[in-house]
Amino acid sequence: MNLPDPKQLAIDTLRDPRSAARQILELRLDTSLLWTALALIVVLNAILNGVTLPLMVVPDMVPAAFASPWMFAMILGGGIVIGTFILTWIGQMMGGKAQLSDMLALVVWLQGLRLLVQAVVFLLFFAVPMLSDILALVAGLWGIWITVAFIDEAQRFGSIFKAIMVLVASMLGIAIGLSFFLLLIGASSVGMS
Repeated sequence: MNLPDPKQLAIDTLRDPRSAARQILELRLDTSLLWTALALIVVLNAILNGVTLPLMVVPDMVPAAFASPWMFAMILGGGIVIGTFILTWIGQMMGGKAQLSDMLALVVWLQGLRLLVQAVVFLLFFAVPMLSDILALVAGLWGIWITVAFIDEAQRFGSIFKAIMVLVASMLGIAIGLSFFLLLIGASSVGMS
């Protein structure tokens, strides 16, 4: 198996997300590897959040659940896992062909890129705060477009409209699923209520 160059794949993700999604899907990565990569990304996100949060916001304005790296990791990880399942299922209900491993591979890649962007935004915050805000906004909007293209490619819809519908329906499902997850882990007892 020839692995694509990560730098080139990141560039392809920005320029031609469908091509990048195809490259990732063609790798047919082992599911256990993908779950491990996702766990690593969640842990790195929690570490980055634990470092950046005290420096960037007023501590009293942050819910206790997000101030705790462990709770943040559980919420983020739970949300990503729930989201991956829901993106797969809703896409399949709308005639999509993606398997869970397909969607997981794409979600892991997107979360990895998101982590890199967050690190850059954090570093820019100290040098050029306005630029870090602009980068965060542009990355968020561009990320939505990339996600829609990835969903369309994974589900093999051939329709951006269907992919947008899957994303919107999934966001609703993720909100409901994450609410139940937060109840299960007792987030209300650490400041989420």
